[in-house]
Amino acid sequence: MGMAGTLAACRTSARVSGPSRPPLSDVSGSPLPVGAPPSATAAPPVEPWASLTGFCEGVPPPDAAEREGHRERMRKALTDAGHALLVVEPGPTMEYLSGVRWGRSERPFLLALPRDGEPWWVVPGFEQRTAREQLGGDAQVLPWQEHQSPYDVLAAGLAERGRGRGTVAVDENIRHFISDGLATALGARRVVSGAAVVQGQRMRKQPAELARLRRANEATKAALRLVAEAGVPVGMRQSELAERIRAAQMQAGLTNVWVLALFGPNAAFPHGTADDRALRPDDLVLVDTGGALHGYRSDITRTWAPGDVSEPARKAWATVAEAQAAALATIAPGVACGEVDAAARAVIERAGFGTGYHRFTHRLGHGIGLEVHEHPYLVQDATRKLEPGMTMSDEPGIYVPGQFGVRIEDIVAVTEDGHEVFGPLVSSLEQPFGAAP
Repeated sequence: MGMAGTLAACRTSARVSGPSRPPLSDVSGSPLPVGAPPSATAAPPVEPWASLTGFCEGVPPPDAAEREGHRERMRKALTDAGHALLVVEPGPTMEYLSGVRWGRSERPFLLALPRDGEPWWVVPGFEQRTAREQLGGDAQVLPWQEHQSPYDVLAAGLAERGRGRGTVAVDENIRHFISDGLATALGARRVVSGAAVVQGQRMRKQPAELARLRRANEATKAALRLVAEAGVPVGMRQSELAERIRAAQMQAGLTNVWVLALFGPNAAFPHGTADDRALRPDDLVLVDTGGALHGYRSDITRTWAPGDVSEPARKAWATVAEAQAAALATIAPGVACGEVDAAARAVIERAGFGTGYHRFTHRLGHGIGLEVHEHPYLVQDATRKLEPGMTMSDEPGIYVPGQFGVRIEDIVAVTEDGHEVFGPLVSSLEQPFGAAP
């Protein structure tokens, strides 16, 4: 889902405001058969998520050879763009290139990747032994002491390696004080944005990356199905449902799980509200959730009806499902991102839910990989063309304040001849998790 700035706050509030797990006195009965419509009355057994154990086994994490492949492709991109060096600080791009995870602070910790040759690291001097635990004994480490400028140290390393000329590209997620420091040390004209270079590589996933994304999203869907079919009883609070879904995904093997669970009119807030509503008989349930498998993310949204719902809500659900299918049909190599957004929006407008952002209040989708939200973005007027290996969400929605919200979201990969959806699509309001496996 879009609008990441409010995402974390809303999802965190849903996760922590309820009990850490369902109280045993509320747990009775057995889960419904897989594929049965979600019930408003059934409750899960004491250990309801055990069947998910091992779901993510068999999908390995990135190894040294895969990381070197990422670096080699990035080196070629740097060469093609005419850059001498790429500078990255801790975050998803550093993880992509090296597997190194390091907390950000006021002390720069930098990866310098030249267009040829081995990378080197500029690290706080007092932390270099800790750094080497991740970097390995053969890593080229340039420590900087507390009274020194890390940017001068990097510039000296650049000159010593015979790369005193040429532009230095910085990752788009680098903080301003670091890019400013580099500009002071190297000259403002030499320091340029590396956004195009980095995006161009990270957007196009390799087969091993696609395997992780596929399994992560299948795991989230399996967990959602199991929790929903075990029952969402009237009176359950959003936070209680969120905790069950979180626990189920963790049982499946995902980490960094987040859950946004919304009932009835609360779902008209696309990223939620502080109100922890208890389910009422005629509420729709909207859950937007995901986790990570070896750092690669899932992001799935399903909307369903535990009980009876109004005809306007049913029409909205059917319209959103049709809009998602229309967008999906356009996803193929060479199609502009804006065209995919337009295909979904046209269905919602024809159904009478207004034009523009009246009821469909956000873009259609976002890229996904090591970040839940990354390039490319499926948004109006976006001209970027889809390419094989790109992965993205397809998530139209309709939001009617004071009444209900509907969103359906799946993750899609662009293939050589079309697209692949990770996991089952919705079948109907009565089968929102697809046909029985």
